[in-house]
Amino acid sequence: MRRTSARTRIRAVLAVLAAGAAVTTALAGAGQVAAAPAASAGPAAVITDNGGTTLPHRDAATTGALGVTFGFSTDTLNGNHQNQGNTIYNLPMYLTTGNNAAFWDDYVEELTTAGVDFVAVDVRGYVPGRAVPDGGGDPRVLTGLVDAINRRGVGGQLKIAAFDDTPASLTDKKNQVKHHTGGYTPPFDIGDATGAGEGGYQYIWDDNLKEFYSRVPDSLRYKVDGRPLVYEWSINDFAFTNQGNGNAAKMLAYVRTQAKAQFGVDPYFVVDQSWLQQDPTVSAQIGGVDDWFGVPTPASTLATFNGATYGAAVPGFHFASGTTTMNIDPNHGQALVNGLTATVGKGAKVTLVEGFTDWEENAALLRTADGGYDQRHTDYPGQMINIMRRFSKTPFPAATKVEAETADAYLDTTAGNAWNAYRAGDLDVQATTDTGGGWNVGGIASGEWLEWEQLPLQGTTDFQVRVASDNSAGRLRFVVDGVAGPTVSVPATGGWQTYQTVDAGSFAFATGTYHTVRIEFLTGNLNLNYWTATRS
Repeated sequence: MRRTSARTRIRAVLAVLAAGAAVTTALAGAGQVAAAPAASAGPAAVITDNGGTTLPHRDAATTGALGVTFGFSTDTLNGNHQNQGNTIYNLPMYLTTGNNAAFWDDYVEELTTAGVDFVAVDVRGYVPGRAVPDGGGDPRVLTGLVDAINRRGVGGQLKIAAFDDTPASLTDKKNQVKHHTGGYTPPFDIGDATGAGEGGYQYIWDDNLKEFYSRVPDSLRYKVDGRPLVYEWSINDFAFTNQGNGNAAKMLAYVRTQAKAQFGVDPYFVVDQSWLQQDPTVSAQIGGVDDWFGVPTPASTLATFNGATYGAAVPGFHFASGTTTMNIDPNHGQALVNGLTATVGKGAKVTLVEGFTDWEENAALLRTADGGYDQRHTDYPGQMINIMRRFSKTPFPAATKVEAETADAYLDTTAGNAWNAYRAGDLDVQATTDTGGGWNVGGIASGEWLEWEQLPLQGTTDFQVRVASDNSAGRLRFVVDGVAGPTVSVPATGGWQTYQTVDAGSFAFATGTYHTVRIEFLTGNLNLNYWTATRS
């Protein structure tokens, strides 16, 4: 069981005092919260919440796109969080079990919660004839991502770009095919178009980007100036040779020709600076340039090409190799805030953040497992997702949907997760058969609660809960920043997996504020799938 920490209790009390609210707060159920208005025969009263916090977020005048890289290695898909003996801090909340449909369902929900415009999947090609998936970044796997976006109905919100890990998709795959070794020796010869020697355009097109376009339909491709976005990483000497004399430009021109002929699209390439350094003529084939990030600095960059700027940022980084330790201190989320302020906040046309699932290098943006900052490098599980949302195009969405199983903190009165689903710890989570699938919190008992940190809420907001019960004994209420909403009776819905949406009161929040939201279960006997907050 994970109970609220002393720091959480103190923070909530200070927030209430700072707002001048005449309430008495006790977050662990040992005291009382501010009383909600008594029920009346007329419309329910709107409860004023003078609490909350103001935090840096995107200015409405900045309109550039925000995306994230997304690795889907075999280890990531199967939940094997080991990387060359390194300490893994950014363990994900979601317990991967090898169920690829559930994997994509969870991460589509996390990506949409983060509010990003696109997910740039780390494509690394495949060896022809091998089963799917073929190691890390097999583009043939992306059908699962497409299906998950369609299941959740967010195709108008979340789009897909390609992040071609060029050394892996070209050099490593060529060495697997040609030498049965993999790795970066011998390097890839960009001047060898046919593959007669140590090159071959088939590695960038036939066995990689062609499959990306085959698996990701045009309606789900993220486009810049009407062209599908493709990032290309480094072509420096550690993995490549013969990059100059127009060779890099010829390779990109070949890809563009093939994409136009076979799919009717012209890729918008944003390349690492090394492409222009190695072959200046590549400028005629690209849309933009990024300078990626450095370890330990710069943790964010802003590169200019043809009058537009392109940003790159990282939330943190930690990886040890031999006697060298590479580290960017996440600094309780401040490194990401600083990076997004320096890219999105400076008007970048497109900003790409490493890396949503990058637990291998402790550079992840996903929801982290329970644990303190020293264990996870986050202050609470959803911290990095919340920061990304703050710098999205919709930092204060008109409608917010929050899944019950994602709580940043909770009180559960029974030890262990009864169904061993979704996350470790004491919260009882099970797969749901409700519309949209996913998971619900079940077996809810009297006195338990769920809590989320720093949620963006402003204006008059209506709360609803998606609940199921085979009886009418359940009672719950929202408590926001220590201010209680009305007590809500959960009706008998017809079964534990027969869900109904129930109104749960309305709050009025100050403009541009972030809030701690708790659901308290005054009596149990119900399941909770999700809750929503919709601005009136």
